[in-house]
Amino acid sequence: MRKFPLLLVWAISAICAVQSKGVDFKTDFEDKKINDWKVFDEKSLGDLGPSSWEIKKGQIKGNALSQSSNIWGDKTDTVAIGTVIVYTKQKWIDFVLEVDAYANDNDGMGVVWRFKDLTEHYRFFTMIDSGNPPNGERGPWRKLEVRLGKGAGEKLPFYKTLDTEKGKSYTQGQLTHWKIDVAGDRFTVEVDGKKALEGKDNRYKEAGYIGFTLYAQSGVFFDNLVLTDTFPVDPRVAFTTTWGKIKQQHIAK
Repeated sequence: MRKFPLLLVWAISAICAVQSKGVDFKTDFEDKKINDWKVFDEKSLGDLGPSSWEIKKGQIKGNALSQSSNIWGDKTDTVAIGTVIVYTKQKWIDFVLEVDAYANDNDGMGVVWRFKDLTEHYRFFTMIDSGNPPNGERGPWRKLEVRLGKGAGEKLPFYKTLDTEKGKSYTQGQLTHWKIDVAGDRFTVEVDGKKALEGKDNRYKEAGYIGFTLYAQSGVFFDNLVLTDTFPVDPRVAFTTTWGKIKQQHIAK
C-alpha cells in the first residue's frame, strides 16, 4: 500500500476544513447573551431615545431580542433611521439569513448586513405607517438600501434605494418570517416564503456584522435567527496557502 507523506495528509485535511468552514450561527436567545450584541443609536434624531434593547419574553415563544423605545430620526423625519444592534462575535460576506419578527407598532424595522458602522452597511427595511411617512412615501412598503458611506452617509439622503416593493410590509401584531440571501453584489429578500425584493450593489465587499435596525418602532421582537455562511472558497487558493504554511512550519522545526 502506497503511503502518503504526513505533511500531505495534513494539507488535505486542512483544505477540507477550509472548504467546509461555513460558519453557521443560530440563536433563539434563550441563553440571554445580550453582551454579544452592540447597539448603535443615530446621533441626529427627532426622538433621541436612547434605545432600549434587551432579551426578554414576549409575543414569540420563549425569549426574544426586543426593543421598546420609540427612538427615531432624522430631525426632519425625511429618512427612516433610529437604532441598530449587531452581533459582534463574527463577520460575514455571503450568507443566507432567516429570522422571525413580531411588531406591536406599525413603524420601520429590518435587517442590516456587511455592517461596518452607521454610515457603511446594507439594509432590508419595511414599514406600515402611512400617517407620518419619511420623505413623503406613504406606507406600506419594503426596501433594499445601501448607506452612502463617510460624508454622504452622514447627511440626507443617507441611503440609496436598490429596490422597492410598494403596498406590502408586515402585519402589525402578527409573526412574519424573513429570508435574506446575500451573494456577492446581489441581494434577495423573501417574506413569508414569497420573493419580495432583489437588488444589486458592489459598494461594500468586505465581511461585516449582521443585525437589526428600527425606526420609531416600540415593542418589537426578533427570534429564531439562523445564518448559514455561503462564502465560496477557491480550493486552488486554499491548497497553495495551506501547503505553504505547513511547509514553513515544517522547515522551522
